[in-house]
Amino acid sequence: MSSGTTPAPHPQAPRRAFLRSATVVAVAMAIMNVAAYGFTLIGSRRLPQEQFGAITALLGLLLIGNVASLGLQATAARQLATHTGSGAATLADAMLKAGRRSAAGLTVLCLVLTPVFMWLLHIDSVVAILLLAPTLGGLTLMGSQLGVLQGSQRWTELAAVYTSAGVGRLLLGGGALILHPSLDWAMAGLAVGAAVPAVLGQFFLRGSTGATGKDIKEVLRETVHGTHTLLAFFALANADVLFARSLLDEKDSGYYAAGLIIAKACLFLPQFVIVLVFPSLANSPGDTVRLRRAIMAVAGLGACAVAGTLILPSIVVEVIGGKDKYAPLGPYTWLFAVAGSAYAVLQLVVYAAIAQQEKRAALAIWLGLVVLAVAAAIILGTGTAAGLTGVKVLAAMTSTCALLLSAALATGLHRQST
Repeated sequence: MSSGTTPAPHPQAPRRAFLRSATVVAVAMAIMNVAAYGFTLIGSRRLPQEQFGAITALLGLLLIGNVASLGLQATAARQLATHTGSGAATLADAMLKAGRRSAAGLTVLCLVLTPVFMWLLHIDSVVAILLLAPTLGGLTLMGSQLGVLQGSQRWTELAAVYTSAGVGRLLLGGGALILHPSLDWAMAGLAVGAAVPAVLGQFFLRGSTGATGKDIKEVLRETVHGTHTLLAFFALANADVLFARSLLDEKDSGYYAAGLIIAKACLFLPQFVIVLVFPSLANSPGDTVRLRRAIMAVAGLGACAVAGTLILPSIVVEVIGGKDKYAPLGPYTWLFAVAGSAYAVLQLVVYAAIAQQEKRAALAIWLGLVVLAVAAAIILGTGTAAGLTGVKVLAAMTSTCALLLSAALATGLHRQST
């Protein structure tokens, strides 16, 4: 071989690089989710019951408002992944400025709605409600930054921001509760904790300049579509707890709420797969092979979770609330693992629809929610299924709805690509 010949890259090199990236992102997202759960555990032990209920309600509002952050992240990741030629710094700047505008708008909206939130949630502390605004603002800024890092495939920096989000919530939010167990201190810790990943993301993305007002408007226009689709998904994924609360008795709705801890864990477990494959799905919207492989990966993780609940149901029950309270749920924990895994597959397909700019996805999900609501009202509301049977039936209905929607949306994407 002549000295000027360049050796061919090892055929396994791209796969090894992807596995390294997947490991880094998966560990970071696991740390973030475990830290968030740790904050909740500290709150349940340090706060009086009524104040813990209040902080849980405020976290629910943050979860709803965070859909805008996810929409910004999806938009930024898609646009950067599909960008060709020069001007990536300008495009990134447009994303970041769109994030700042969105954060400012949501912050002002939260401040204006403070009296409404106080009335709706029965919370007397003005300070706690006011602190929602900067917390949501920080999370929205983080969403735009995560999207830029994800679309640029800067996995190590992306993982650092995810990790800082979890650590900030646990150390600052949880630390505030340990120092002074009150609702105001908990929200103050959350607000400061939400600023940590935003500051770190800004440091990683310094130097992005040149965006015009037109560029920012285009980003915001696409963000509205992506946010609407994700809002539909999260409404569907969280509707079952409302159905359980309204259509089952208090004891059985409590069983269902405990089972949802399993479902949510299975929903969030494979999120790192979505983060990793979304840029490639956006860059190659017709690549159904890549989408099928991603679905298989998410479904495989779900199958492992279901197997775990079948093999060790007593341990699962102990973790979610204790055998004394939830022993009757043991034989049915696998149903909630199936439900959460089904929603994880649907979430992947929803992101694939956003990557492909499929405009009908949101409508299909809203229609699915209506069908699920009607079915639940007929079967549970009429007493056809009650008690633990009602709990099992509702979990099975949510799984079926998620899987049918996944198949319908995936088929639509395939037809569009061909």
